[in-house]
Amino acid sequence: MAVCQELEKRGLSTSIISFHEESVEVIKSGNIRVFNIFDGVRSYESQNLDVSLEFGLILEKYAIDSPNILLSHEKIAFGLTHSSDLQKKFVFYFKSLEPIFSQLHQENKGNVVLFQELGGFASLISSFYVAKLFGIDNVFMEPSFFKGRMSLIRNSFQSLRVVEEGCPQYPEVSDYLSKAKQSRMIVIPKKDAHYYNHPIRKILNLYNLKRLGQKLSAKYLRGQKEEFNHIWSYILRHLRMLKNRLLLSALYQPLPQEKFVYYPFHVPMDVSLTVRAPLFVDQIYLIDYIARNIPFGYRLVIKEHPAMIGAISAKGLKDLLKRNDNVVLVSPDINNHDVMSRMDLLVTVNSKTGAESLMLGKKVICLGDAFYNQSKCVQHVPNLAELLPSIKQTLRAPLPLESDLTTFFNATFRATYAGELYFCERENIVECTDSILQFLKTPHA
Repeated sequence: MAVCQELEKRGLSTSIISFHEESVEVIKSGNIRVFNIFDGVRSYESQNLDVSLEFGLILEKYAIDSPNILLSHEKIAFGLTHSSDLQKKFVFYFKSLEPIFSQLHQENKGNVVLFQELGGFASLISSFYVAKLFGIDNVFMEPSFFKGRMSLIRNSFQSLRVVEEGCPQYPEVSDYLSKAKQSRMIVIPKKDAHYYNHPIRKILNLYNLKRLGQKLSAKYLRGQKEEFNHIWSYILRHLRMLKNRLLLSALYQPLPQEKFVYYPFHVPMDVSLTVRAPLFVDQIYLIDYIARNIPFGYRLVIKEHPAMIGAISAKGLKDLLKRNDNVVLVSPDINNHDVMSRMDLLVTVNSKTGAESLMLGKKVICLGDAFYNQSKCVQHVPNLAELLPSIKQTLRAPLPLESDLTTFFNATFRATYAGELYFCERENIVECTDSILQFLKTPHA
């Protein structure tokens, strides 16, 4: 809302489409126009719609040929099993959004741009497609590799495209990389910092308990709706994470003395997997396959994502380790830089650990869609059938050239914008507003 207020001061007209009913009055109090999506949803809920038929019509109207991928993010994130409930949600969202975007398009004579955080939830996906129907540009905002900067990606779920040609060198890039290597700190956006805690700290965190009470009150006492309304699923997930963490503690091993390949776990329900790399959602299967494709004499080190410790099934990991005695599960408390500094090769789908490994001058194989997969410093292997020869070839190859790494990181910096998502300090609000205005003035194809 604060960014909208700043944009209004600069002469732009703004509106917010709210998928969080509790926030509607707050937004109104800030003198920002707001559309409550659930006004439309309640209207359609009262009608006796044939949801299956309506969902099919939406797929046809919007030329969506992969409906199961469309639904997969929320199925994984919330542990849902019934597609019919998700189909109903999408139908109500699409039908409620169409008159809103039609009104905005007409009022502004087509001069409308939609900004939203990157994600795979129904609210974001439906808004993306309806905006496209009305010829409205959709801009996904995503934290970048550089802390305090963000990627702004127009009309695509794909990762940032980095163009290296003709890129100057920025002094701040050299300083940033030098400090990052010295501090041995991983890149954590401020909006995600609270995820990097032990599962029991998340459960007993006073702020989290307060928010839980507010959500329960909003849902059950005031009847307010929101996008993330699967409260009990969220609670159970964190209890499972705590259980898995306790069970996995006995399986943690120290880093091996032998040569090793490193695979860092991704957040299981992250859009980087569910939307950008759906082939690799099953990470247990993927690790099993990698373990069978590394050369004799190498171990495969795996580590849970520090933001989601316990999110991977303890039983699945235990069975994986039984089948593959060349796989080593290390504690998620080990500093990622300690692992990367000793590894011979990183294999990843599209984790930011790939860029952090490049920062250390290490060899990287990328399987999925990442902002670094087209760099000459990276071996991109989109087809698993090519994995074995690619691993052998990359292990034999020399380390990336320092000059190529310098070019890549400077080009990445050039492609990003100043600002941090959901960080409401005044300086950051102004930076984000400046970046949005700069982006809107940038010519695009």
